[in-house]
Amino acid sequence: RGHVESIMDGEDAGPVRAKLPILRRLLASGLPNPGKFEDVNAEARKMFTLNSFEGLRLEYQRGLSQSFGVGHNINLQPAQDQFGTYDFAANFSSGKHLLLSQTQTNGDLQARYILSATENLTMQIQSQLTKTPHQSNAVVNVDYKGSDWSLTAKAGSYAQFGLSYLQSVTRNLSLGLDFMYVGKLPMNQPPFYVSTGALRYSTNRFALVSMLTDNRSQNSLDLTTSYVQRVRDNLTFGTELKIDLPRAETTCSLGYEYSSPLGAFKTNITTDGKITSLFEKTLSEISGITFSAEVDNAKKSCKFGVGFQLLQ
Repeated sequence: RGHVESIMDGEDAGPVRAKLPILRRLLASGLPNPGKFEDVNAEARKMFTLNSFEGLRLEYQRGLSQSFGVGHNINLQPAQDQFGTYDFAANFSSGKHLLLSQTQTNGDLQARYILSATENLTMQIQSQLTKTPHQSNAVVNVDYKGSDWSLTAKAGSYAQFGLSYLQSVTRNLSLGLDFMYVGKLPMNQPPFYVSTGALRYSTNRFALVSMLTDNRSQNSLDLTTSYVQRVRDNLTFGTELKIDLPRAETTCSLGYEYSSPLGAFKTNITTDGKITSLFEKTLSEISGITFSAEVDNAKKSCKFGVGFQLLQ
């Protein structure tokens, strides 16, 4: 240690200090952080994965203090096996810690703990406890955000581990890989892995994403390409193409999002005959209403739902 200090304080300190800024410039590319790999197609997922429901849904959330709040969710639906469900949620937040939990009437419990250790490092623990045999599990995620890259490591039940990496190549282009392996499944099922490669090109007006997924649990190789364009500040259009390469099956989806003083409209339609629509209206600062409709021509089914939200 003394020898190192003598070098830094002596005549050789100049060249050493001169090399440090050069190293920093090489490591700092000046490119933006691309975000997490799981959000690489966030715009398309938001448009084409609508949270549709059937029947009557009531959501009530109340903050008991600045750190603690509870929620009550009631779903009434015309189903043959189950006519309604009730979920109780309890959330706690304090500084770098966030704890979310949800308990259902059948005894199932879901919990999530998030620790924002530093500005760049986040740890997340998710668990699910259920009375159904071999379904309880837990997963630990560690996310690290670099200057122009993001890395996520995952480990959990069933001998599961995963790794994902997303890198900014230019200011608009990013490339990434994701790999997940599950080695010990219940009921003596064979192990499998899922690997995904992604390419994303985006600006402040549009996002083009292409993903190739090799899913060994289903022996499938899928190519998914999506394009989402913000035409105006309140109007967005998008399209998504899914190709099952081994089976040569293709599904195309079209969707839009439109917001106005009347509310927010979201609709998507697929080539297999499924139409899903949501209308969300804010009634006041603490209340809102949602209408949901889904028509599936292939299954010859139709669903309609109304939801109310109340904050206190």
